[in-house]
Amino acid sequence: MADQGIYKNPIFLNSVTHKSVKIAPATRYTFAKGLNSVVIVGQEFLESAKHYPIVFTKTPGEEIIPVVILGLRNNENLFVDAEGRWRDERYVPAFFRRYPFILVANAGQDGSYSVCVDSAFEGFGAEEGMPLFDEEGNTTDRFKKVIEFLKNYNGQYEITRDMVRMLAKLELFKDFTANITLPAGEKIGFAKLLMVDETAMFNLDDEQIVDLFRKGYLAWIYAHLYSLSNFRVLMNLAGHGDAAKAEPAPESKPAPKSKQTAKSK
Repeated sequence: MADQGIYKNPIFLNSVTHKSVKIAPATRYTFAKGLNSVVIVGQEFLESAKHYPIVFTKTPGEEIIPVVILGLRNNENLFVDAEGRWRDERYVPAFFRRYPFILVANAGQDGSYSVCVDSAFEGFGAEEGMPLFDEEGNTTDRFKKVIEFLKNYNGQYEITRDMVRMLAKLELFKDFTANITLPAGEKIGFAKLLMVDETAMFNLDDEQIVDLFRKGYLAWIYAHLYSLSNFRVLMNLAGHGDAAKAEPAPESKPAPKSKQTAKSK
């Protein structure tokens, strides 16, 4: 999986230092061109499932997270063209849409966040763009909407973590591997991935199923399972529309439970 380090030089924003700073909107996704996967939140599953495979993977800290696969090779995003445009107006994951802004947890202050921006972003300090603060140093209405988006994203991220913890507790994850052969004969393998074991779900009792349903997780699970057919979309894009062969080979054993550790988002 690709590294998510698209923020090259994040800095804290404040109404004194950045009172007159304007930030132009990100109209190109060149910063995402080298990422073959990106983390998503549960609220994005239904829309993402229309375009990308949704799988689960483990971070270096052994936290299970959901991601969409955007390319078959390392440093390849099949949905960003040479000019940085997202392909065919398909759904753009929120992780990218929030760029160049991000909420960062304040050290030693539980539940407190500060807004940061990537000062390396080409639109930072633009002559024409969104003003962050007015003459009195108050947050502008446009910037307030950005902050609300960031807060909503973080909230959805925590809900998604709750879902993952629940699925792990119910032992619904299993390992799977996708082996892909492109028309030219190139073989590509995706290993160390996780998916929800639908067979294991049939062994849940009624109360557990209802709990998944009431929390909205059941719909997300089936969006994930449905989305796995999108590996063929990636193969067609990588193979320029020619036929390709896929051999998903799920293993039957559940993935071992892992301790959940907090991560910065």
